[in-house]
Amino acid sequence: MHHLVEPITNRTIPEAIDLLREAHDFLVGSALAAIAELGQAPIHRWGIQAKRSNVRLGSNRPQLVAKANERFAELLNIVATLERLVDALQWFGDKPRFSDLSVLECHPSTSHSKGGNNLVLCDASGTARVRCEVSDVVSMSAHQNNKERLDLAVLGLAGAPPNDGVSRFLVTSSEFAHALAHPRRAWHRMPYRYVSHLADLDHATMLLEIVPAPLPPA
Repeated sequence: MHHLVEPITNRTIPEAIDLLREAHDFLVGSALAAIAELGQAPIHRWGIQAKRSNVRLGSNRPQLVAKANERFAELLNIVATLERLVDALQWFGDKPRFSDLSVLECHPSTSHSKGGNNLVLCDASGTARVRCEVSDVVSMSAHQNNKERLDLAVLGLAGAPPNDGVSRFLVTSSEFAHALAHPRRAWHRMPYRYVSHLADLDHATMLLEIVPAPLPPA
C-alpha cells in the first residue's frame, strides 16, 4: 500500500526541502480545489460530506505523491507534517553543527522503517547523527494521548539520553512544545530536559532537543 507522500532517502538537506515543498504545494492546491467543490454540498450535510471527502490528485503528480486520491482529513494531517519537516530541515541546514549532514531517511506520511524515525540525518560516512520524531499535536497538555512517551520510546529513550553522538529532537507545534517544556512539570522525576529551538519566524514550529538532566549538586 502506497503512502500518500513517499519517503525520502539519501538526499542533501536542500534537495529534501525542494521535494517536500513540491509535494506540499501540490497537495494544498488539490485540497483547495476539493474545498471549492464542497461549496455545492447541502448545508445540512456539509460536515458529513466534508469529513468523508476524497481529494482527487490525478496522474500528473509530483515525484513524492504516490496516490491518485486521498481522504481530505488524512491529506490535512500530512500537509501539516510536511510543513513541520520543511521547518525542521531549514533549521538544521542553517546551523553550522548540522549543515553538513544529509537526509538518511525522511517519512512525510508519519510511518517509518523499523528502527528508524520520521527524520534521520547522517554524516558523510552514513552514520546517523540526528533523529527526530515529527508531529502536529494540537494541544496545550503535555499528556495528550501519551504522545511524548511514545515518541521518546521510538527515539530510543528508556531513561536519560545515551551518550552515543546522536542528537534527538521532537519537532512539533509551538503550543505542544510549550506544554512539554513547561517549567512547572515534575522535572525532578525525569532523567532528561528539553532545549527549545524556534524553527521559524512565525513561531509555528518548535524543535525540542532532548538532553540529559543536570547532575544534582554534590
